[in-house]
Formats: sequence, C-alpha cells, structure tokens
Amino acid sequence: MKFDNLKDGLNKFSIAFSNNVYMKALSQGMMGTMSLMMISSVFTLIGAIDIGPTQAFMASTGILQICKLISTMTIDIISVYIAFLVAYKLGDIMKKDALNCGIMGLLAFFILCPLTLTVSESQAFAVSNFGSQGVFTALFGSLLAARLYIWAVDHKLTIKMPDSVPPFVANSFAAIIPGILVAVLFAIIAYVMTLTPYGTVTAMLMKFIQTPFMHLGNNIFSAMIIVAFIELLWFFGMHGVVTMMPIIMMLWMEPQMANLSAYAAGETLPYLFTYGFVLGNRGARSLAVSLHCMFNCKSERLKATGKLGLVPALFGISEPIKFGIPQVMNIRMLLPLMLTPAVSVLSAYLLTIIGFLPYTNGVTLPTGFPVIISGFFTNGWQGIIAQLVQLVLCYIIYIPFMRREDKFACAEEALNEQEA
Repeated sequence: MKFDNLKDGLNKFSIAFSNNVYMKALSQGMMGTMSLMMISSVFTLIGAIDIGPTQAFMASTGILQICKLISTMTIDIISVYIAFLVAYKLGDIMKKDALNCGIMGLLAFFILCPLTLTVSESQAFAVSNFGSQGVFTALFGSLLAARLYIWAVDHKLTIKMPDSVPPFVANSFAAIIPGILVAVLFAIIAYVMTLTPYGTVTAMLMKFIQTPFMHLGNNIFSAMIIVAFIELLWFFGMHGVVTMMPIIMMLWMEPQMANLSAYAAGETLPYLFTYGFVLGNRGARSLAVSLHCMFNCKSERLKATGKLGLVPALFGISEPIKFGIPQVMNIRMLLPLMLTPAVSVLSAYLLTIIGFLPYTNGVTLPTGFPVIISGFFTNGWQGIIAQLVQLVLCYIIYIPFMRREDKFACAEEALNEQEA
C-alpha cells in the first residue's frame, strides 16, 4: 500500500512538474542552447590543442582567432540566446505568437542589462553581462516579458488591423502596445534598481537567487541525491533526466557555461560541480549490468537482454537494460539502481579533491556519445580512468543483486519449461 502511495505521489509530482508551462519553457528554452554549447565546445577543443607547434601554427594561420571568435559569439553571450529562446518557448507552449514573445524577452533582457561608459564616453554593454552571469537575468526577464505580452494579447490590448493586411504585418502592429508595456515595466524596474544598494537586477539576482543556487548545487550531497532521485523516477517508468532537467539546469548549467568560457580563455576553471560533472559521472551502469548478463548470468533471457543492450549501453542508452531485465518496477533492482550513480559521482568527487581528476572543462557532448571516451573530452586522459573506475564500481555493486535476479529468472524459465 505504501509502495503504491509512493508511486502515485511521484507520478503526480512528475506530471505536475513536467506540465508546468513555466518549467517547460525554462527547460526547453535552455535545452535549445545545447547546439550552441556544442558548437562552442568543438571550437574550444580545437583551440586548446597544444601538441608541439600546433598553437603557433593556429595563431599564425588565424585558426586560433576563428575559434576564439566562435566561442565569444556562442558561450560568452549565451544569456542573449536564453532570453529569446525561453520567451519564445513560453509563447509556443501557450499557443501565442512565439516570435513576438521571443522579441519581448530580448527587449526585457537588454533593458535590464546595465550600460557602461567607455573611455571614449560612449555607452556599451559589458560582454560579461551576456555570459553565464546574466543567465538568471535572462530567465527572469524573458518569462515575465513573455507572460506580460500574452496577458496583453489575451485582454485585446493590441492594434487590430483589417483582415486584408498580411499576417506578418498585422502581427507586427499587434505587438506594439504589448511591447510598450514590456518596455515601460522593465525600464521602471531597471531605474528603481539604480536607487537600491544593488544597482542592477543582475546584481540583486546574483545575491539572492543565483549565488544561493550555486551554493545549493556546489556540494557532493546535492549531486548524489539528484542522480539517485533520477533513477528512482526511472524505477517507476518515468524519464528521470527529462523530469529533473529544469532543476538540473538551474543548479549546474551556469557553472557549466562558466567553466567552458574559462577553458576557452585559458583561465583556471572555477567550478567543480557542473552539468557535465554530475550527469557525466553517473557511471556506465547499464554497461555494467549488460556485462553481468552476458558473462555471469545463467538465465537465457538475461543473457539475451545483455547482448541486446550492450551496444546501446556503450553509447549511454539505458532503456534496453532498464526495461529488459527489467529494472523498472522491479523492487529487487531498486537499491543498485539508485546506489550506483550516487557512488559513481562520489568517486569522481574524491578523485577530484585528491588532485587526480581535473575540473570538468564545460565541453558539452551530444546525447549518445560513447561512454568512457566521453571522459577524455571533458577531463582529459584522467577522465577515461575515472569512468573506468566507475564502471568497475557499478559492476561490483551489482554482483549480489544480479546473482539474485539470475536465480529468479532461472527459476521462472524452469517453471515455464515444466508447464510447456
């Protein structure tokens, strides 16, 4: 009964959390920047190649400058893209003019970003406001601006053009009054902030939201709890990473972007706990289970499942193993399912604090990138060793549980043969 109550409670939480329009807009909008982060990662890695005369060659041929320019126009101004994408996604989810919502998000973000006076006494934006430091300003501005635009449209506060006017022209006129409301509101907010000790919205959000979030995610206990909870959701058949993505993004995406930016600039990496560190060091759990099935299990069903799941597991795809064993809704598998990612992240943390594993460089790898090899691109050769250690740990943890599962499977197969 308690088990069913837990299942129902988690299912309700997952549905409510995943279906919240603001969480969906935040998650989908920030996920929309993944392609930019991957582009930046590729050229950052190219620019970081330092074998013999490679750096001198790339500098003399302009390759290094090209790589730095691409990095600057992607990761160093990532908040600009976030401001547009989050607002755009909110408009799309709420079935309004998504493009105008995105423009309102940009407008709000630019108004909130402080202007600085240069040596020539001209006004300019500091690029630092557009990078990882401006993420929460972008989120605040884009969500509020898009919601205000949608509210104005819903209340008919728009200029209605005749039906004969082309839609793209009519939409432009329809955005004028909502746009004025957005501009005035955020200009007032920006002005009021100049009268406070913080000076800007970015500084205030940094103090009260961004920094506390950083502290919340900047410890091993948060990382272990999150990765274990992701697998608990998987146990009930819910996609754990997708469900938890808004929280993961809020906790560790800003450090991820900050590390990538520092890595591209050749500076010291500031953060241990990042998006890549937490999700990339959960261990090759499904690969460990697949190897158990193939080489240690006597059950024909488990052997077949291991063979079927091996190749997907090599690329970080766990569904064949999770549903084939099954680990989903199998109480015998719950403990190792939650324990292995937590222990794997802990091992990466310990290897880092003893000085063996360098900080994750912020490089974002595409979904389905081969496990073990991925460690090289994010942590160098030490990353390969760390992920091999995690594979061994996962394999060891699963030994007693897979033995018991094999006994159940063999008994089930023997019973089926008798009945046949």
